[in-house]
Amino acid sequence: MHGSSALYTIKNVKQPTDFKFGFQLGVNYKIPFENRLTFVPALSYSMMGYKVTFNQPSYPPDLLAKDNDTRMHEIDVDPLLQYDITKTPDHFFLRAGPSFNFILSGKEKFNLSTGETVDRNMKFSVTSGYGRYLAGIVAQVGFETSHGFTIYAQYMQQLMSMNNEIDGPSIRNRMVGITFGKFLYSTKK
Repeated sequence: MHGSSALYTIKNVKQPTDFKFGFQLGVNYKIPFENRLTFVPALSYSMMGYKVTFNQPSYPPDLLAKDNDTRMHEIDVDPLLQYDITKTPDHFFLRAGPSFNFILSGKEKFNLSTGETVDRNMKFSVTSGYGRYLAGIVAQVGFETSHGFTIYAQYMQQLMSMNNEIDGPSIRNRMVGITFGKFLYSTKK
């Protein structure tokens, strides 16, 4: 379970945003690397989104929009490094690395200053509207048990804006959450 939002600025002026609850489902694989350092590639689906209230015009979504409530479905590829704090089977760990995000689809709902409400699919492109391909960083702090269970807190921040419009806003998605997991195969003794 996680909460997602965005760092949303228009002409370097921060816009008020709210978090939306979502979830993440995925798999990862722990590959021993060196001593207590391991490589942990992860592949996951995330339901992300944000709510923003505008205090100046923004395109996208529309120059007459007063707000925007979005929901996106994305695939994340995270090649992470994990450092186990101790060598014991039950141990805390730190994990970090890049995150490559591919937005599959999205919906947005916004109110216009004319009183109308627009509810539509988000328009993705490599040259205009919203960008489908993003990159960010991930940091995780967690605990693994000798029985193969894991729990961790994580933070993800996109480093690039999902907006493709030249004079448009900067929209950098972020996510904070708690993850519970189980290794399907564990060699820990």
